[in-house]
Amino acid sequence: MKESVGLKEKEESLLGDLEDSISLTKMQRLYGFAICLGLGILLSLLSSFFLFPVPKIKKFATCYTLGNMLSIGCTCFLMGPWRQIKNMVKGHRLAATCVYLSSIGFTLYAALKLNSLPLTLIFLLMQICALVWYCMTYIPFGQRMLKGCLGRCFGDMDDW
Repeated sequence: MKESVGLKEKEESLLGDLEDSISLTKMQRLYGFAICLGLGILLSLLSSFFLFPVPKIKKFATCYTLGNMLSIGCTCFLMGPWRQIKNMVKGHRLAATCVYLSSIGFTLYAALKLNSLPLTLIFLLMQICALVWYCMTYIPFGQRMLKGCLGRCFGDMDDW
């Protein structure tokens, strides 16, 4: 507050200079968000063409994962990259973020290094589940609602 009225000088930092030099208007942020989200969804959908008729595991996993990361990264346009990272590592999101990021790594490893379709698909399923669970952290009581829906579909989760 004191900085905005000129009573206190703004502290100089490399990160602050970088944020000041990369300022976008609201319209530019919305365009960036829409383009990034659209490309992410498009890449994720187009990746399915690499599965049929002959599976091309490396192209599929790379294309799908890149699309998934673009879809998550699009929110950086709305709130900024540093705030996005801070939100991703908050206490109630940390586990979901770690599982999501590690499943991305395992998916790429299974596809690019091991060239294994079954392992790639398992890690891909894990990636999708982790992404849904992560997204539910942004909706008030989202994880609790999802857990309740799954409990009704598959039985009480506490009995597992």
